[in-house]
Amino acid sequence: MEPLFALIIGLLVAAGVFLLLSRVIVRVVLGLSFIAYAANLAILTVAGLRDVSPPLLTLPGPYTDPLPQALILTAIVIGFATTALLLTVALRAYQVAGHDDVAAFGDNLARDPDAQDGSFADPEHQSPDRPDVEDEEADPAPTGGRP
Repeated sequence: MEPLFALIIGLLVAAGVFLLLSRVIVRVVLGLSFIAYAANLAILTVAGLRDVSPPLLTLPGPYTDPLPQALILTAIVIGFATTALLLTVALRAYQVAGHDDVAAFGDNLARDPDAQDGSFADPEHQSPDRPDVEDEEADPAPTGGRP
């Protein structure tokens, strides 16, 4: 049974690394999740896949060690929370940038390209990386409510 688990762990790590090398941010998040699943399966495999009694004192021994199962359960909860956070950040980056290509993000998500002093961009600014400034040049004089 351990060789089968080793093969599955290897496939999960290979798929995770392949997805991590992608330029699409959602694939990167999925790659991290696959590697986390492989780590959980490795912990379970290293703990031993034996058919022994659960750790209840009313049953005759030998007993299974409950620590690896507790570690895996904790890792699943933390991995789910991390994946949810990364997907939220990915969605926000897509809203701000207008695309999901990681290599094309650059510094435009953190800085306002039109600011003279290098100040940070407005967090609610939802425009592409390079906003179209031709619309502002077409009507340079503000009307201020006057006809």
